[in-house]
Amino acid sequence: MGKMFRATLAALLAIVLTLGAASAVMVDEEGYLEEILLEDGDQIEFHDAEMSESLEASIAKVNELRHILLLGIDARPGQTTGRTDTMIILTVDTDNQKIKLMSLMRDIIVAIPGHENNRLNAAYVFGGADLLLQTIENNFGIQIDHYVGVNFSMLADLIDQIGGLTLTVESEYYMDRINAVIKEDNKVLGIDENDGLLTEPGEQLMTGKQAQAYARYRYGTSDGDFGRTARQREVITKIFYKLVDMSMVELSALAMANIDNVVTNLTLQDIMLLAPAMLSLKDAEFEELRIPVDNGYSFQTVRGMSVIVPDRTKTMEAIAAFLTEE
Repeated sequence: MGKMFRATLAALLAIVLTLGAASAVMVDEEGYLEEILLEDGDQIEFHDAEMSESLEASIAKVNELRHILLLGIDARPGQTTGRTDTMIILTVDTDNQKIKLMSLMRDIIVAIPGHENNRLNAAYVFGGADLLLQTIENNFGIQIDHYVGVNFSMLADLIDQIGGLTLTVESEYYMDRINAVIKEDNKVLGIDENDGLLTEPGEQLMTGKQAQAYARYRYGTSDGDFGRTARQREVITKIFYKLVDMSMVELSALAMANIDNVVTNLTLQDIMLLAPAMLSLKDAEFEELRIPVDNGYSFQTVRGMSVIVPDRTKTMEAIAAFLTEE
């Protein structure tokens, strides 16, 4: 990537890149493939969505909007491949001055082209971002041409660089869950496991390390991945509102400091087309959706693991309503 391209990318896409960073989470390395790969013969039947003419028309309108897939990638030093545990579709709606964030739960069972049915995040393991984009389009009808992937290690540093985030820890119980994640990260980094722990619940200015743990914890809570995706969207929103108050010089410096942790298929032309839209959204309203939607999925157990089976018709209807506002 040439210096001119890197500088342009930094200046014009700092907001998008840092939104991608906010979607980044760390996943457990040990046993990862065993967790997501179904045994031979373990299949879940899919039923096509019942597409009315009005729903088909709405999905066509969905694909007139700009979508970027934000990926949180775990690719640590010495590893040749990364894994994605967080997938958020960013939609830029300039007509309505809105930025829309749609989280895709990693445990959703989907049809993956060229492979057996599997969890959604398996598509990235099998074929990288290109296969994941194709899988999302085939299963949810959303045509996404571009992605921005960010290494999980970028998030904590980035939040520190913008002065931290004000977040609320509801109780000591949840503080302990956050601190457990911080301790795990400290062990990976080879530092004192008690470094940077939270000391009390309530609203507080968090460091990057603390905010990253806030966005990632899920074990020991009743809402699990559902609650985690909500916190990830909260962190993304708060980062965005900090970024839009920064100058172009500050944005450029921020992005250039973190760009080595970014992978994207955006070209310079793509960036030039996208930049005016992103930079015009200082007062944009954030809207959020989680897939699967409430009352639109069931749980099934495969090899002792719980997976999410979405109701495809309800899912497509929810996506169309969310993105087209019809």
